[in-house]
Amino acid sequence: MPGKIVLLLVSTLLTLLVSETGARLELLPLPEFVISDAWWMERWHRARRGLNPREFVELDPELGFIPAAGLSGYGYQGALISTNSAHMRGRREYPVERTDAARVVVVGDSYTFGQCANDDETYPAVMEAMLPNTEVLNLGVMGYGQDQALLRLRRDGFQYRPDLVVFGFQESNMERNLVAFRDYGKPRFRLTESGLALENVPVPMPEEYDRLWPPRLWNFARIYRDSRDQGTKEQKAYTRGLSRAIVHQMAADAEAFGAPLVVIHLPRERELAREEEYGWGFMDKLCAEGGSKGFRCATPIERFREIASTPEAVERHFDCHYSPELYHAVGEVISETLLRAFPEIF
Repeated sequence: MPGKIVLLLVSTLLTLLVSETGARLELLPLPEFVISDAWWMERWHRARRGLNPREFVELDPELGFIPAAGLSGYGYQGALISTNSAHMRGRREYPVERTDAARVVVVGDSYTFGQCANDDETYPAVMEAMLPNTEVLNLGVMGYGQDQALLRLRRDGFQYRPDLVVFGFQESNMERNLVAFRDYGKPRFRLTESGLALENVPVPMPEEYDRLWPPRLWNFARIYRDSRDQGTKEQKAYTRGLSRAIVHQMAADAEAFGAPLVVIHLPRERELAREEEYGWGFMDKLCAEGGSKGFRCATPIERFREIASTPEAVERHFDCHYSPELYHAVGEVISETLLRAFPEIF
């Protein structure tokens, strides 16, 4: 009997070693997408330790990552990208001290940053061109969750003492709030009975993921575990509740700084075919709460439907994030909203 137990242990150990070797040689196929730190971490390994180009990204222990400072016409996905010394999109430098201009801080993800768009084609750049005597600071970051947008507003945005805060809301980003690793490590909030609880700060750096322990095989076990929660009612309810809490907290923080929050809905391609104003029911409900929670909403979806009125036009305008025409429409809608709602500022 002891011999059989030893043989079983040895065979089990050999099986695990062979499986771990297969995982490290990437012979095991990556499962279909799962909302899971482990799925993103395995993808990170397979992308040779990084997804966004490292010359484009700077790691940050509080936010996870930010655009590198001082980019000048960096070519990426058909666009030329520049950043200033404060890691903002565009070449223009903004002093921390206020000037006589109105000031708007914009936070969000890649659609706010302006992925696939040149510096002057992003919707914050369109706002700055349209709003009279106004500085519009683009603090959007490719790959950000709504949690990171809130944290960047707190750390980097409020120091510029804005008159208004604009948050680019993309519903697909709600899932990013659930993970502590996406492209690179990131902070996240847990939704508790007492509110939002921040965790995974300081954010682990890559050398902490790229070690012999834990084994790569462990990623696959965690992916399987997390896949069981994928799409469940409980997960969907938690995702909506967490996103709502982040927006409410952003509105409360902005109000405390005397800078009202405006949430701009950034539609996805499939939302154009729906009849609801905001596409998905969650956005309708969120914006209905705005009056009592101290924020306003705006959406460019009707203008999107006019611009992308045929299947061929939809394919062209959504080929790489937004086309310049769609980015311009977002900038127009939010500028018109701000001028109408806050004439005392402009």
